This record gives sequence, C-alpha cells and structure tokens, in this order.
Amino acid sequence: MDSSAKSRDSHTAMTAYPHSHTARTALKAAGVVAAFGLFAFLAQGAFGRVPVQIDGRERLVGVGDSVAEIIAEQPITVRRGDLLSAADRRVIVAGGGTQVEVRVNGAEAKPEARVRPGDTLELIPGADTVEPTTEETRAIPVPTTIVGKGAVLTMAAPGSAGIERVVVGAVSGDVVASETVLPATPMVLRRVNGGGKKVVALTFDDGPWPGQTAKILDILETKGVPATFFTVGLRVKREPAVAKRIVAEGHAIGNHTYHHIDLTGATPDVLKNELVSENDMVRWMTGATPKWFRPPMGKIDGPAYKAIKAAGLKPVLWTVDPQDWRKGAEALTIMKSVVAAARPGSVILLHDGGGDRSQTVTALPWIIDELRKAGYEFVLLDDLPGAPKSRW
Repeated sequence: MDSSAKSRDSHTAMTAYPHSHTARTALKAAGVVAAFGLFAFLAQGAFGRVPVQIDGRERLVGVGDSVAEIIAEQPITVRRGDLLSAADRRVIVAGGGTQVEVRVNGAEAKPEARVRPGDTLELIPGADTVEPTTEETRAIPVPTTIVGKGAVLTMAAPGSAGIERVVVGAVSGDVVASETVLPATPMVLRRVNGGGKKVVALTFDDGPWPGQTAKILDILETKGVPATFFTVGLRVKREPAVAKRIVAEGHAIGNHTYHHIDLTGATPDVLKNELVSENDMVRWMTGATPKWFRPPMGKIDGPAYKAIKAAGLKPVLWTVDPQDWRKGAEALTIMKSVVAAARPGSVILLHDGGGDRSQTVTALPWIIDELRKAGYEFVLLDDLPGAPKSRW
C-alpha cells in the first residue's frame, strides 16, 4: 500500500471513532478520583472523626475509639458515686462509690469496647455506697467521781475498766453501734477536809510573773506569812531569780505542770512529761523539789491522778476561790469573798500570774489582816491538819 492509501485509512479511522482519545483521558481522570476517594475513606477510618449519640447529643469521636477513651475525652458531667459513712451517711471519700456505667445501643459496655459510627451511648452516674463495717471489743475507760468538799485529794476507790462491743466503719472509724458487755466502775477521789485547828493555807497559781510575784513576796515577808506557789515550768524558766526567792524566803513551790494544760484525757506520755519537766525545772533553778500538785483549772481524772501519784506528788485543789482572775475583779470584793468563805483548814486559791493581778496584790494585805483578826493562823500545806506527810 502506498503512502497515500495509508493516509486515507488513518483519516477514515479517526473519522469513524472521533471520541476514543477523550474517553481514554476521562477514564484516567476517573481512576485518579476513585483512588483519591479510597485514600480519603481510608484516611478517615484511620484518623478521622465520626458522629455518635451521647446522652441524646451528637458528638464527634475518633473512629475506633474505646468507651474509656470517649469518656475521658468528652466534656461529661456524670461522675462516680461517693463512699458514705455507715454511721451518719456523710461523704467520707468523694468518688469512692461505684463507677459510671456506659451503655452502647442499650447494652452495658465494657471500657475497652470499640464504638462505631452512629452508635448511641448512655451514661449512668455511679451510685453512692456505704462503707463496710467491722466489729471490735474495746475497753471502757475508768470514769472519775470526786466527792467531798475539802482541798486534799485522796483515792477512796480505784475503779475498774469496762468492756464494750462496738461496730465501726472500716474506713471512717465511726461507731455505728455499741453494746456494753461489762460496765466500768468509777475511781472515787475524796476531797479531804483539814478542819479542826483554826489554820488556813495561802496558795498562788500560774507564776512566777514579772513584778507582781515579787510584790506578793514583799507583802508576805512584811506580814510574816508563808505560802505555797504553784508554778508553771515555762514561767520558772523565764523568771528563775523570782523562783529562787520563793524558796529562799521559806515558801513552798508546788507543781502546776510545765505548760499549764488540761490534763484530763491527756496521753500517758503527755502526763509524764508535764509533771516531770516541771519538777526538773524547779529543781534545776531553785534546788527544791515540789511535793504538791495542783491540776490546772482544777481538772483531774483517773489517769491524771495515777500519773501524779507515780511522780511522787500530792494532789490538792482548794476550798476558797474568790475568782481573782476574772476581768473586773476588784480588791475589796476579793478580800470580802475570802474572809467570808474561810473555815478551819481552808486552802485559799489566789493568782500571782496568768495576767494582770494588781487587784490581788492590793487585796492580799487586807486578807491577811482580816483573817488574823478572826483568829486564823497561816501555814504551809504540809502543816494543815490531816495533810499527808509521805509520798503516796
């Protein structure tokens, strides 16, 4: 075939199939689009986010996320329940109850379950739970009963501990219920009256105090009257010269604890430390050893009494208290109160420390003069009728 014939055949073919080239181009374009669409679909599956319903609201979550991942990521307000006290149902551990329950399409789902597009999630708040309880047997402490109206304390009966069965919260320790198995019997402390002979004992608490303790010592020296000073260890440490003067002038120093604390309910270690530290401080600063003990605020219980006894001290309260420590107390009122209440063997409570005691300083000479007019003699605690002479 000559060249002219080939040219004619080629023209004929192009004329017969005018769109074949365009079709091939279109097919190639469609392939690219399809491939891109497949990639986009795969990319969405691997990295995209899809809608799910959570408590009636549509939210976007990662494809293939677990229930736990969705809960951690979404702004969800439901929470675990609380742990409650078995005694009064108060919250003792926030979030200590049951976990939040998740339901997927109405069925309970585990945290590791995977969520699919279009799933419906429902969140059920955790429930509050009550702590478990345990049963224990405990000792009932020995109660303390004080009888009588005297100043010196003696033990009339030691008392005994009781036994109780208690149900307690395992977490809170709260007592849920209790039953007495064996009742406790009280320790009986008797306040002994040192009556008979017409004598009284002056005592001063809470010193030594700057200025006013020295003024009281001046008055006692001038009047020739002995007294017992129940000192606080910290005050002795700060005013050693005054403490030495108390002893040097023939007065007695008693133990009033080191920090002036309420001893009732104190631990054995605290009791021992308060008593021994005060004794040691007085001995170091003055060379004297206290024999008598007065509990701060007059508060005493069985364990405190035993600790006092173990320290070799003799506990004493008072029988006359003009409450010279009260704000607004006046010298004349203090004096009249003391004189009216005094009886043979009385132990008079006054204060040289703990604050401004200027009214007590003013009242003291009047008290001494009026009681002497009434026939009273002033003695130390050791010289009161019936006072114990030995360590007990």
